[in-house]
Amino acid sequence: MGMFRSLLILAAGAAIGGAALIAYRISQETGKPLQEAFSDVPAEAQRLFADIKTRATEAVERGREMYVEKQEEMADEPEQAPPAL
Repeated sequence: MGMFRSLLILAAGAAIGGAALIAYRISQETGKPLQEAFSDVPAEAQRLFADIKTRATEAVERGREMYVEKQEEMADEPEQAPPAL
């Protein structure tokens, strides 16, 4: 029970800290007071998560393409016998 409670407190602290960081960045970029910038945090967080998801999807796709290319290269190379000892 104590471990679960600690993790819950840690997650809540991380969420509050992340929201404060995003609000601070919005405040610096737009010149709004920090209190007003907090109203823009949900939209900015959605934009950030969408950007991260897009980047991850692109990275996975590039990895798949590289894997297929490498498999084709290996299939094209003639099988070499191991060197004799």
